[in-house]
Amino acid sequence: MKEKVDLVIVNAKVYTVDDSFSEAQAFAVQDGKFIAVGTTDEIRDVYTSDQLIDADGRAITPGLIDAHCHFYGLGLNQQLVNLVGTKSFDEVLERVKEFHAANPKSFLRGRGWDQNDWDVKEFPTKAELDTIFPDIPVALERVDGHAYLVNQKALDMAGIDWSTKVEGGEIVKKWENGYSGITGVLVDNPMQLIDSIMPSPSLNDKIKALKDAERISLNQGLTTV
Repeated sequence: MKEKVDLVIVNAKVYTVDDSFSEAQAFAVQDGKFIAVGTTDEIRDVYTSDQLIDADGRAITPGLIDAHCHFYGLGLNQQLVNLVGTKSFDEVLERVKEFHAANPKSFLRGRGWDQNDWDVKEFPTKAELDTIFPDIPVALERVDGHAYLVNQKALDMAGIDWSTKVEGGEIVKKWENGYSGITGVLVDNPMQLIDSIMPSPSLNDKIKALKDAERISLNQGLTTV
């Protein structure tokens, strides 16, 4: 009689990562532990399970380990407007508006825009943000983390004006195409002035961030960070 176990996977390409880096086709799991690894025939001859999976030749590895990550930051980023992959500043604005409609915030934050992905490969200005969000501070972080686009409300709260000087980085200003003044783009060190006025995450925000980061990591095969 075959031994019943919690899980049997067969017809896989199993990378065991043992000392000889041997490969197998199948394995059996009981109580969360591998109890046998071998060929499909070897495992099927001995074990049975209500959860029998034919991997159809797919690769299976041990749980992956990330030796350097920003786990908590990954989780917190899930609470921001996702601007990665936007193809225009108009698309950025649409995503921000949609996010705020579904997730009203007292301080609206987003991350991931890159003007190099747009037809007009120039830093945007805050003009549209000022019109759409005159009373809510907005800070949209560039994909590399080295620049913010903020609206006038955020600038006012941070005390940033034409005379503000910060060593290292730039408070971008513009004098062309009918626009004169601070554009709302802050590069590197001036970003810290905006960071200083951002509300701290609540306990629920922190818990959600850690759970979100855990879910994403596990979905990618990461079991240790």
